[in-house]
Amino acid sequence: MAQVVMKALNQDDETVLEDALVEFNEMAEIEPKFFRKNFKDLFLAFSTIVAKNDFTNSTIRHQPVEFFVTVVERVPNVVKKDEETLRQLLDLIFKLMIDIDEDIDESWMRPKEGFRVDEEEEEEDSVAFGKTCVDRLVSSIGDEIMLPLLSTLVQATLANNSDWRYKNAGLMALSQVGEYLDDIQKIAPMVSVIV
Repeated sequence: MAQVVMKALNQDDETVLEDALVEFNEMAEIEPKFFRKNFKDLFLAFSTIVAKNDFTNSTIRHQPVEFFVTVVERVPNVVKKDEETLRQLLDLIFKLMIDIDEDIDESWMRPKEGFRVDEEEEEEDSVAFGKTCVDRLVSSIGDEIMLPLLSTLVQATLANNSDWRYKNAGLMALSQVGEYLDDIQKIAPMVSVIV
């Protein structure tokens, strides 16, 4: 099945690629342990899909991340002792959160009072998707492992003064960890960069 995904990717067949990735996601929800043995190989192969940014349907890039997070959520031990894979997964999520339109209009900067993003827009929104993924990872892996990894990444994105999208991604990711904190010192390095 992974060969179908990679073949569709190589042939730029977005329809087959998306359909195959959706099937992977559905299988991950039902039988996540099926992927335990080959998770690292699938992670390396499917990460190339997230890196490719010229899809007609940009949400295709969300599908591999959804697959990774779903497997990790249901079988946390697949990565609990593999901080490098967790770090790479967070990097992929942050790349999606950063890869948004650089130009923003006035309505984005000053939304009307009571403004809410509709559900369909939010599904296509890479920042909202990334925030959800961060939340799911912290919830399933635990703050003891995830917060130090997130701290390093958030600090790096917040320190980027050349592009507002990095700061936005860092702040949005940081906003997702509040509910897991019982001690503010756990995120002190991130807070010091903000203040």
